Amino acid sequence: MKALLPVLALSSAIVLVWTGCVGLEAGSRYPGYSSSDVRKQLLSPENQEDPSITLGRFKVREEACEGIDTHTITGTLAQDDLARFLEAQGTPAVQVKARGNLYWYDFPGTDADEGDVVRLRLAVLEDSAQAADELHAALLHHGPGWWGLRRSNLSILAPKAGVSEAMAFALRHKLMCWGMASMAQADDVYVVPGPYMEL
Repeated sequence: MKALLPVLALSSAIVLVWTGCVGLEAGSRYPGYSSSDVRKQLLSPENQEDPSITLGRFKVREEACEGIDTHTITGTLAQDDLARFLEAQGTPAVQVKARGNLYWYDFPGTDADEGDVVRLRLAVLEDSAQAADELHAALLHHGPGWWGLRRSNLSILAPKAGVSEAMAFALRHKLMCWGMASMAQADDVYVVPGPYMEL
């Protein structure tokens, strides 16, 4: 048995490292939005057309949020800020209070008839610093592919997706106009530059 202990310890370490490199599974399947729709709303950091949809190699055009107020919010917000925003964009989601300061926003997934949803988890926190810290920690904990948004004291954790898939979802529902987006990779969390930004 003693001879097996190093092997078991190594196996456990490999599993931990492997899950850290690929991110936790979310159980959500995003709708198949067209990547060509995404590309039209992106520019390279140098304002060139048709950028690579790779973190650090694109930003969201200002025109993607035309007609939407994207100035930075500094006041304290309640969870209904997101609900009102989505309703104004014509994409209301089903809101469920999960507990205390945590709310779920369910959007139709790949097969809505089968009950498949993309669930965003919105946390209402004390201030923008706590929202930033909590989102950063949650993204690192869940791992590569998990993404989220923050707006003042609100933070959203979204299920694992590819960069193109996450951007397609965020742009379809105008979430890039509501909050500042971030996405986890193997080594860190990266901000996706867009019309709405915070420090």
